[in-house]
Amino acid sequence: MKNKSGFRSVITIFHANQCDPKKCTGIKTWQKFRQNRLPSINVMRFVKRIPHIPRFSLILNPLTEDILSYKDHKIFVRSGLTVLDCSWNHAEEIFAKNFPNLRRLPFLIAANPTNYGKPIKLTSVEALAAAFFVLRDKKTAKELMSIFNWGNQFLSLNSKLLKDYARCSNMEELRRKELEYLGDQKQ
Repeated sequence: MKNKSGFRSVITIFHANQCDPKKCTGIKTWQKFRQNRLPSINVMRFVKRIPHIPRFSLILNPLTEDILSYKDHKIFVRSGLTVLDCSWNHAEEIFAKNFPNLRRLPFLIAANPTNYGKPIKLTSVEALAAAFFVLRDKKTAKELMSIFNWGNQFLSLNSKLLKDYARCSNMEELRRKELEYLGDQKQ
């Protein structure tokens, strides 16, 4: 089955088993997918070992320099999107792994109950939704965030940013937009 855009949405969630399972957005997202509650996503894998991460997928990594942009859409269509679901306290050891298509998200504000209002400290589902928004699939982003009662807050809190980032065609444009926004915040 293909979504409206004509390609298969393939997501991999690498679960490091470092957080409270009752609060884990990766686990809850996986459960909703298995219950057929995420119709825009064709394939979702839930893996617990790093070797099971698809090597050439886009891997969301907040510690890398390269920013996810619409230019990465071809990689996404070909190889999917991977989110690394781990504790922020252990992020450096998980994110230190070497993969060819590491991308970070541009500056965004968390809306999850644990890190509300903190820059960059997104949950796995916030990261996935933001990635889909940047890749110009707002429907899937909204579908993912609808799982959580605070999900709409993430989209509204970052509404202007997400719309501006989605308009950027490549990493350079996105970096300029991010710096423009961060410059406004410092004044």
